[in-house]
Amino acid sequence: MNRTLQVFLGVLALGVAISSAIAQERPRREVSWVNSKLPESPGLSHHVLPSKALGRDVGYVVWKPEDFDDSGATRYGVIYFLHGMGGNESADAGGFSSLVRSAVKRGVMPPVICVFPNGGRSGYRGEVETMIVDELIPLIDKSYPTKAEAGSRVVAGFSMGGAGSVRLSLLHPELFCAAASWGGGMWRDSETLLAAVDRDAKALKANAYATLLINGDQDRPDAYASLVEKLSAHAIPSQVVVLEDTPHNLGLYYQRSGKQMTDFLGEHLKPAQAAAP
Repeated sequence: MNRTLQVFLGVLALGVAISSAIAQERPRREVSWVNSKLPESPGLSHHVLPSKALGRDVGYVVWKPEDFDDSGATRYGVIYFLHGMGGNESADAGGFSSLVRSAVKRGVMPPVICVFPNGGRSGYRGEVETMIVDELIPLIDKSYPTKAEAGSRVVAGFSMGGAGSVRLSLLHPELFCAAASWGGGMWRDSETLLAAVDRDAKALKANAYATLLINGDQDRPDAYASLVEKLSAHAIPSQVVVLEDTPHNLGLYYQRSGKQMTDFLGEHLKPAQAAAP
């Protein structure tokens, strides 16, 4: 082997080893579970849930549409939006609620409530999954005039939250009628999720379940390939979108597919708004 090449490879290996050691020694950033500072956007309010599952207080944000009727005479569908790694309950509340507000004005979505949980760095697994499923969703249905059924509840998210939206909707088919993912994918949960589709296909189809899976061409465009194949085998609708010249960047996803995202969610929530009996 050329001596120069040997030296280069030796330096490269040393650099990788040093970088790996630094990464292992670097302390993991502590999760901030309550983040009450909200963006300047109408309709948002911050709340705190004393979570038994987490053993601590955890923040969440609620967005209510204009002319919200809190009398109980009108029932609303709910969108749960899950943030990505490093985010929190307030991080995406302004941007995503603005997209929803526009969709309502365009008439492609009924007035809905949006809920933004804090998922920490959990992947929406474990205690956070329990918090959302067993504590937050029942609390929202108790506190607001929602139509508390799967056909009136959808979940969406970005990155960790995109993966989390698909994961929660497939593992809890009694809760959601649709899931939409920006920049997500299946990682260590793939076998579990594929098995869940086989097991619960009947329940998913009964809720008219569907997915919208959006990835950039520079952001794992085939991330959901095995899931799409499995859903297709059960005749469960799944739309895959690959955005051109798009890396893992939420702002670009907003710009290039925000309308498509809200149109999809609105389509599945249109039957949700109804007069209370």
